[in-house]
Amino acid sequence: MKNLRQSAMASMLMAGALSCFTSISHAQEVDPEWPCIQRLILKVSPATMWPIPVEEGTDTEYRNYPEIRKLSEQLGDIELFTTEHQQLITMFAEGVPEAERETSLTLLATGVVDVSNRIRGNYIRGIKRYTRQQIVISEQIESTLNELSILQDNETASDGKARRETEDTLRWHERVYDQRERSMQLLCEQPVELEQRLSDVLRYTAQYLP
Repeated sequence: MKNLRQSAMASMLMAGALSCFTSISHAQEVDPEWPCIQRLILKVSPATMWPIPVEEGTDTEYRNYPEIRKLSEQLGDIELFTTEHQQLITMFAEGVPEAERETSLTLLATGVVDVSNRIRGNYIRGIKRYTRQQIVISEQIESTLNELSILQDNETASDGKARRETEDTLRWHERVYDQRERSMQLLCEQPVELEQRLSDVLRYTAQYLP
């Protein structure tokens, strides 16, 4: 009976510690290191966010134009799309002859997407690294639970201290896991917020197309 109670307790504790990974099974079908409920998108294509057709293989052509490259770096790496950024776009668009505007703005759009994709890649690598660390902690929890089960099954008056120390270790691992789990939710929002800012920039830029 004691073994059954211990087994049930271990199962419940592990279920709680690993709830994140079981609740995101659909995401894991794509990539086992992707813990977010948001779909994993490794790279955004300019063609999906820009109203003018973008020729394949021209994603980095903007780098040949210093002014466009500089503006792309500014607009692709922002925390908030402000009126200052809008003014930069307006000044650039109005400074380009109308006959060249479609080409120049499309180059700018692909540049902003390229810069944003680099940042997206950094976010994704960080999230996956965080996930691997969480898996390690969950394995530590499982190992500690197994150790605790053995100690409780064979407990005598002399080894009660070892059991208490193991319980303290278990609580510490679970606390760390839970704290990191809350942080994981914020990390998962980073690519989403980045894509929203990218959409705002491209939508505002597109209004200057001839």
